[in-house]
Amino acid sequence: MSVIELKDLTKLYKQGGATIRAVDGINLSVQEGDFLVIIGPSGSGKSTLLQLLGCLDKPTGGEIKIEDKEINRLSDGKLAELRQHKLGFIFQSFNLIPTLTARQNVEAAIAKRGKGDKNKALEVLEKVGLSERANHLPSLLSGGEQQRVAVARSLINDPEIILADEPTGNLDSRTGREILDILKSLNREKKQTVIIVTHSDYAKEFANKVVEMKDGKLRLEKDKG
Repeated sequence: MSVIELKDLTKLYKQGGATIRAVDGINLSVQEGDFLVIIGPSGSGKSTLLQLLGCLDKPTGGEIKIEDKEINRLSDGKLAELRQHKLGFIFQSFNLIPTLTARQNVEAAIAKRGKGDKNKALEVLEKVGLSERANHLPSLLSGGEQQRVAVARSLINDPEIILADEPTGNLDSRTGREILDILKSLNREKKQTVIIVTHSDYAKEFANKVVEMKDGKLRLEKDKG
């Protein structure tokens, strides 16, 4: 079953007198349970593409469908509802609130989205191997542990699709692989669809589908189905 369909998707920016084609006529189908890695250098357009997939930005042209809903036709309220209940986000910079503990950072996502049981925060922290650090502030956690909190936060509302923007970018390769292992386990066990944009080549090992992005265009590199 297809969960995301992109058709001739385009995002243009004006820079001085020039037009930048950050996303340039992309067509892509993402199936339920895919572990998709979009790989490419800085400036290739991959983060822009992820923002479009996450309904955080609007395309200049083309079409995005998430579970057969055409995003361009949804109201701002419906888009917010889609983000809240269908999508989980993981960012390179962790985006943790420094004055809150690991558990409170995860709970804050529940409060913001108005869904779920706060006791679930400990459950998802346990899934990412961090239950014993639940009461620690971010400043007392390593970079890898902070990213685990960010992963837990993305899981708290049981999203069907997890979108990760350079989730290993601030980590050494060993810690980065540990984070990808967690995401792969979730992908296998809960059939959650995972989409990662990254410049890290080793992320390809975890994917069933890999696309390379360059100058706003995609090229299919691997598709195991």
